[in-house]
Amino acid sequence: MLVTPSAAGGPGRGRQPALPRVALVSTGGTIASVGRDRLDLTGYAERAEMRAVGALLAELPELATVAEIVTVELPNVPSHALGLADALRVVRTARDLAADPAITGVVLTHGTNTLEETAFLLDLACPPGTPVVVTGAMRPATSLSADGPLNLVNAVRLATDPASRGRGVLVLLDDTVHAARDVSKTSANRLSAFRGGELGPLGFVEGDGAVVFHHGTEPWAARGAFDPGAVGTPPRVDIVLSYLGADGALVDAAVAAGAAGIVSAGTGAGYPTPAESAALDRAVAGGVLVCQATRVGSGRVTPRPAALADGMVTAGNLNPWKARLLLALALTRTRDAAAIQRLFDR
Repeated sequence: MLVTPSAAGGPGRGRQPALPRVALVSTGGTIASVGRDRLDLTGYAERAEMRAVGALLAELPELATVAEIVTVELPNVPSHALGLADALRVVRTARDLAADPAITGVVLTHGTNTLEETAFLLDLACPPGTPVVVTGAMRPATSLSADGPLNLVNAVRLATDPASRGRGVLVLLDDTVHAARDVSKTSANRLSAFRGGELGPLGFVEGDGAVVFHHGTEPWAARGAFDPGAVGTPPRVDIVLSYLGADGALVDAAVAAGAAGIVSAGTGAGYPTPAESAALDRAVAGGVLVCQATRVGSGRVTPRPAALADGMVTAGNLNPWKARLLLALALTRTRDAAAIQRLFDR
C-alpha cells in the first residue's frame, strides 16, 4: 500500500483557508483502464493496463480547488477478480482512514462489476460519521467522453460536504448519489448503469458542484456493525439460483463443498422449487443456515416466523449477493437465526 500526499490539492497559500483533506483509495477498475484508442469502450479489459492514481490526478487540476488529496494506492485488480478476503482488506484500509480525525472524507475508486458488493461491505464496516464514497466509471480513462474524471471530482465534492455525514457509505456515479445498501448495477454498459432500488437515489451532485439530498437514509442495525480486522476468515456461503424445474443438486453440492450458509435466490417473493425446498430442509437439518432471497430486481422477502424457528432467515430487500456478504459476516459472530434476522431487518 502506497500513501502519499498529492499535488492535486493543498492547504493553500497566503490567506486562503485550508482545504478539507480527503483520502483517495485507488483499486483500479475501468476508471483507471487504458484502451487501444479513444473509441475502445468495451475491449479495454483484455488489455489489463491501468493508470496509477497519480496519472489520473495529474489530469484533474480542478481537484485543487475542492480538497487536499492524500492518495492510498492498493494493487490494481479487476473487480470481478477480487475475493472476499481481498475486498475485506480494501474495506479495512478505508475504515482505518475514516477513523483518522485529520481526514474529512474517504473516496474509493473501484471497478463497477462488483462495486456494489464492496460498497455494501464498507457499509457493514464503517460507522456512520466520516463520509465514505465509492465511485468508478463505465468508460475507460482513455476513451472519448470518459466519465471517470467528473465522477471522481463529484465523489470528492460529496465526501467533503457536511450533509454527507452520518448517512452511511455512499455511491456516486453519473452525478447521482446512492445508498450503498440499496444500489445495484443494472446495465452492462450504459453510463446510468446504477440504480438505487425502490427508493431511488438519495440525491445528486449538480452541475455547479452543489450536493443536493432529496431524502435521508434509514437506520439499520448492521450498518457499521463489523470490524473487518476482527472477523477472521468468513465461512463459505454459496448462492443457489432458482429456475423452472430446478432440482436440489446445487444445494446438495454447496453443502458437500462445506458451505456454512446458503442464500436461496428464489422466484417471485422468494420461492424455490419443491425439490430445492426439500434440499434446503436437508441443509438446515445438517446445520447450514439458509437465507431466503429473491432473484427479481426489487421487492422484499418477508420474515417467516415458522422458517426462523427452523434456522432459516429472510433477506428483506437485499439482493442475493449482498445477502451472501451479510450472512458470511454474521456467521462469524453467531449461528442464532433470530439474531441474524435482526441484522437483515430494516
